[in-house]
Amino acid sequence: MWAARDRVQAEGGPLADEREALRLATEAAARAEKRLREAIDVLPEGIVFLDADGKYILWNQEYAKIYARSADLLREGVKLEDTLRIGIERGDYPEALGREQEWLEERMALIENPGGGTRHEQRLANGKTILIEERRTADGGTIGLRVDVTDIKQREQSFRLLFEGNPVPLLVYDPVSEKILRANDAAAAHFGFSREEFRGLPALCIFGDEEWAAARELLATDNSETDRFWMQRAADGSVLESVLFTRQTRLDDGVATIVSVFDVTERRRVEARMAHMARHDELTGLANRTHCREQLNAMLAALGETGDFTLAMVDLDHFKDVNDTYGHQPGDALLAEAARRMKELVPGDALLCRLGGDEFAILFPRRGRKEVKAICKAIIAALSKPFFVGEHVLRIGATIGLASAPRDGTDAEDLLRYADLALYAAKASARGTVRRFEPAMDLAAQERTRLENDFRNAVLKGELEVHYQPLIDLETEEIDGYEALLRWQHAERGAVSPEVFIPLAEEMGIIDIVGQHVLRTACMEAAKWPDGHKLAVNVSPLQFRSGNLMNSVMQALSWSGLDPARLELEITEAVLMDHGDQTAQLIRRIRDMGIGVSMDDFGTGYSSLSYLLQYPFTKIKIDKSFVLQLAREPESRAVVRAIISLGRSLGLTVTAEGVEREDVLACLREEGCGQGQGYLFGKAKPALEIGTEGKRAKVA
Repeated sequence: MWAARDRVQAEGGPLADEREALRLATEAAARAEKRLREAIDVLPEGIVFLDADGKYILWNQEYAKIYARSADLLREGVKLEDTLRIGIERGDYPEALGREQEWLEERMALIENPGGGTRHEQRLANGKTILIEERRTADGGTIGLRVDVTDIKQREQSFRLLFEGNPVPLLVYDPVSEKILRANDAAAAHFGFSREEFRGLPALCIFGDEEWAAARELLATDNSETDRFWMQRAADGSVLESVLFTRQTRLDDGVATIVSVFDVTERRRVEARMAHMARHDELTGLANRTHCREQLNAMLAALGETGDFTLAMVDLDHFKDVNDTYGHQPGDALLAEAARRMKELVPGDALLCRLGGDEFAILFPRRGRKEVKAICKAIIAALSKPFFVGEHVLRIGATIGLASAPRDGTDAEDLLRYADLALYAAKASARGTVRRFEPAMDLAAQERTRLENDFRNAVLKGELEVHYQPLIDLETEEIDGYEALLRWQHAERGAVSPEVFIPLAEEMGIIDIVGQHVLRTACMEAAKWPDGHKLAVNVSPLQFRSGNLMNSVMQALSWSGLDPARLELEITEAVLMDHGDQTAQLIRRIRDMGIGVSMDDFGTGYSSLSYLLQYPFTKIKIDKSFVLQLAREPESRAVVRAIISLGRSLGLTVTAEGVEREDVLACLREEGCGQGQGYLFGKAKPALEIGTEGKRAKVA
């Protein structure tokens, strides 16, 4: 039986037929797969087939070309998710950087989307952009399409940059709907519409009614006429005169017109702007000095018709400190904000001007004195509020001087000078106030001018003298040294107080010359004293700012031969208001030479304690306002006790100024003060009159 069966099979029975059918089917499938591969390989798009588990079944050459960096991973039966994960690790997908797992989950969610298909873009590490479209098959698999859209994206980007970043106003116009589809930033700025407002805006809105019929024909054609000017309208209704170039193009499956707008009124705008700039301040937009004088002269010419008016001069207090400390950029921002605050308070018929720097002027026509003063007080209050500039909180203030016509005068120069004098008087008495011009101010100004001239002559002729007041060791009552004090004996006025002529020298800009004279003269004299006696010399804040102080000190020491350790420079808190490196470095250079540095008037400043920790002082001098009341006011004694204790703990010499009574001296000794200075020990005297016997001489 078995032999018979074998014979039947060998002769071509049913089993042989099955094998033949299987062979034929396999060959047919192979041919079909080959044809399919050949068919999809000629397609310009990348094609991929995945099974229901997301495994690769088939892909074409374009697909492998697109994902060339991952070509070694493309094998049948490999999961797409695995190739993506490896590609992420290799850096093939820059969009996944920093969010790798999240990106992978989002990508797989798109593949597993049960909808009709998904379409999205994918960026590769080689800079290409790939458009992906995927669909699910009936058996749960996926057919994916990959299209390299890099060139298209670049062209879109180039068009976008050319259109949106173009300085020429450009519009995209739809001839069918006669509406504007798109506008660039230049067009938005030119017409005054936002880009959002331009979308769908009827084109007739930017043309005059009489121009629209011709304009609609133009906008539907290619046109480059340069001799045709079109009257257009801006959002605010103003008229614009333009030359229009049009080019039709296919955009978003339709025909659109690209409209280029060239404004031929710009020249007239520039001319008008230049005329405006000639009479207005660039920073604040306010009328400038030229415009102010023009208006002032016009108001004076029409004085009989328009009635009286008031000129206010406004000066910002402490603005120079802001500029010196923070620089010009924050200073400019503060000026602009100050101008804005004032503008809100100035009546519409008044003219607010910036004359230059931190100086402003206001012309008030037909305003009563009370009303003007009320407005000025409101301005002062507004400018006294903090200014927030960047990360800085800045505080200034304002002082105002007033002059009126015809009450104070009818000449423009006189009124400007009188308002300035009123301002100067207000600043001298109390900043942050309003003051009207008074004739006595003019007399005082003339007197001040004479005083300036006399002082300048005194400096040139060498009439200033250096006197010396003793500094006493309170324990031994012996002289430690002398403080050099400048004196001016005027031929007619008599002795002029340093509190008058020192500020005068600073304002005149000759304090550096005066300071050099005091240093040189005092060092020459001190070189003759016993070795134990030191010399103290006051230094003005302006000497620090001038940049010449170090040279002046070195020259004085060189000429005199005085040991630097015997010299002590006294400075006030005003020197330290600028916390810049220049001030700190200069003080350290002075100390490195062995010269002492003393803080004068200690206790009166708001941050003196912090300065002691920042700068290498050798001495602090207690301000005489505390010393004078020491024996009578417990509060003053408590302050003095605290300063002495602080000086001891920091290893500093403590000197009490203004010692004039024995009871004050007794209190200072009880508190342990080391050094004293004042009329009780001796007045300042010329070099020839000072004694060197070592004991104090009481002054009656």
